[in-house]
Amino acid sequence: MSHQFFGTTYRTTVNLQYEFAGIRSGSSFAESEVSQKSSEPNTTVSVVVLTKNSALTLQKCLEAILHERPKEIIAVDAQSTDGTLNILKRYAVKILDDKQRSIAGSRQTGVNAASGKYVMFVDSDVVLTPGCINTMIRELERNDWVGIHAILVSAENVSYWQRAQDRDYLTYYIVGPIARIDTIAALFKRDVLIRCPFDQSFAESAEDVDLSRRLTNANYKLGVSSAIAYHYHRREFSAFVRQRFRNGFGTARLGLKYKENRIFVAPLVTSLSLVIRSPITRQMSLIPYVLVQGPVVFAGVLMGLSKFTRRTRAASS
Repeated sequence: MSHQFFGTTYRTTVNLQYEFAGIRSGSSFAESEVSQKSSEPNTTVSVVVLTKNSALTLQKCLEAILHERPKEIIAVDAQSTDGTLNILKRYAVKILDDKQRSIAGSRQTGVNAASGKYVMFVDSDVVLTPGCINTMIRELERNDWVGIHAILVSAENVSYWQRAQDRDYLTYYIVGPIARIDTIAALFKRDVLIRCPFDQSFAESAEDVDLSRRLTNANYKLGVSSAIAYHYHRREFSAFVRQRFRNGFGTARLGLKYKENRIFVAPLVTSLSLVIRSPITRQMSLIPYVLVQGPVVFAGVLMGLSKFTRRTRAASS
């Protein structure tokens, strides 16, 4: 979730620039980019893709990964019923069953099965640009980071919600060091994820926020790469709301784990702050987006708190 509360810092920028390596906000994903010449082999990289009814975007995702020529591709599937498994079987992919029923557990399953020096998480609705992985490895090693995330650009801008999320992401993903990275298109040193594994209690979301917090508390460094990946943002309003509501469960889990009440109200505080500052930051078009995002995430927080509290009481009785 962009602008999610982490520690005491909200990462925003006043003057948003719309150009990253020649790509402008508002542009759509150009499939021809993926068909360019394959990258140099990445024999030290294991790519982990989490799937759940991902048939609509999975083929483009896998073909882009294959052009990066990684050591292996590991798919952790959460009981897909839409043809996802049939697509996976057409490619040289190691398919694992998501027995954890937890997004954090699924990611760690992929890490444990990987044999590469690096683990690259690529969500099934992401399409890497040519040379993406090589660029990320080079920048990670040069800066002595243990984790690095690609810049995300919208693969299509058909709806307002996609355009707004595109602008939001371009505000957050600023090349350089950062306290928190997502796992949408992120590369990590595998040995670090073995020593500091994902917390499997984060079943719905925020497993990456928790991981980032523990890594930075252990004095590891994270960053944002200049490499670009295309992401299929949620097109429909209903899908956008469902995703944000689910993010609220992860936020609730974070607040409970770290015993920080401010985490619970951070979605509302962030939304209000962005609305108040929008005339200054020239982001007036984002007002509907943040006015929906904040309250919906907070509703998810309240539902998550209720769920987790009931579960804790039941376990102790």
